[in-house]
Amino acid sequence: MVQKLERKRQSAGFPETAPAANPVFFRTYSRRTKAGLRETWDEVCDRTLQGLIELGKLAREEVAILDRMQRNLKAMPSGRWLWVGGTDWIRKPKNFSGAYNCTSTNLENWSAFGLMMDLAMMGCGTGAVLEAQYINQLPPIRNHLKVSVQGEIGSTVKIERREYTQTHIEGNKVTIYVGDSREGWVESYQTLLELSTNEGFSGDVEVLVDISDVRKAGETLNGFGGVANPVKLPGLYQRCASILNKAKGRQLTSVECCLLIDEGAVTIVAGNIRRSAGMRQFTADDSLGATAKDNLWQQDAEGNWRIDPERDALRMANHTRVFHRKPTLEECVDAVRKQYYSGEGAIQWAGEAVARGNIDLLPTQALKVDFLNAYNQGTAKQWLQERYPQLDAKELEHRLARYGLNPCGN
Repeated sequence: MVQKLERKRQSAGFPETAPAANPVFFRTYSRRTKAGLRETWDEVCDRTLQGLIELGKLAREEVAILDRMQRNLKAMPSGRWLWVGGTDWIRKPKNFSGAYNCTSTNLENWSAFGLMMDLAMMGCGTGAVLEAQYINQLPPIRNHLKVSVQGEIGSTVKIERREYTQTHIEGNKVTIYVGDSREGWVESYQTLLELSTNEGFSGDVEVLVDISDVRKAGETLNGFGGVANPVKLPGLYQRCASILNKAKGRQLTSVECCLLIDEGAVTIVAGNIRRSAGMRQFTADDSLGATAKDNLWQQDAEGNWRIDPERDALRMANHTRVFHRKPTLEECVDAVRKQYYSGEGAIQWAGEAVARGNIDLLPTQALKVDFLNAYNQGTAKQWLQERYPQLDAKELEHRLARYGLNPCGN
């Protein structure tokens, strides 16, 4: 039986000490009702708490605590849940990830790029692990893409729009009809990336991207909520092609991979999905990654400041250098100094992150210290195998990769 909330009184309004509370609430968390009005704070509490009851099969006493704490602004669910919790949209399995604020993806194939765009379009913060062990699995760029865009956004009448992307190939000519859906945007983006390494082409590949079926700015996003704003979508394909074409004949660098992800992020942020919220993790000795944002702002001869247009998209994410050995004091001081002057230069000691992510196996300080010593020496896998032989190979690899799940906490 579904447990129903019984609200006995209206909660108090937002405190006077939080003057931005109302505009932030109505901008970010209040959905439009079927009557076309905006949800009140109590209605958002009703919706999100009901969603938690269904999800967690909560007891009445647990519900009472959550209800009291949320209505009195003492403790609340995540911002993601305030937006999608209790909606029909989040009940669909394909949208489950939309309840999470943070995600992490190892960038090892084109599907990973598509996944990151899909997650971002659901409002998730996207983390990408750009270490050599992953990006070196991407195939070399072999095809030069000549991209042009045709059609006008919103020109196809609503009833005739394609929901999903369709791709037609004739010789070295490709036409991508962008579908009017989250899946449609993602597939068109991933398809373009895949064309750059497709071995079925010889010579330049002419790519025509048709955006006629995409709904115009201001139209409702059914299910997820909000309104569409595809202002940056037409330029996405040419911007990505430019990055790919520069890498023809070789594999992508970590920064080029980062740029491809961030170009998608620019498109999505412009589309009103959420703020920019990305994390990019590079290996500690990746000099390109470490300096990717250096001198991002440049001054011309007249003294005017501007952002390097070819690196502008890098602003969509924070960059972190991952140490698989304990960083030295000097390396830590250098990182903090760089952060002081530029806001960038974050570093992560992966051993500590992995230890935090495996607290069930390292319940005591002595075990944690012993594990960290093993990790620092490059023998963490053997250490776990010896003490926990019941772990299969897949779980073992997952546990050792958990530094990708908590880059913000180190």
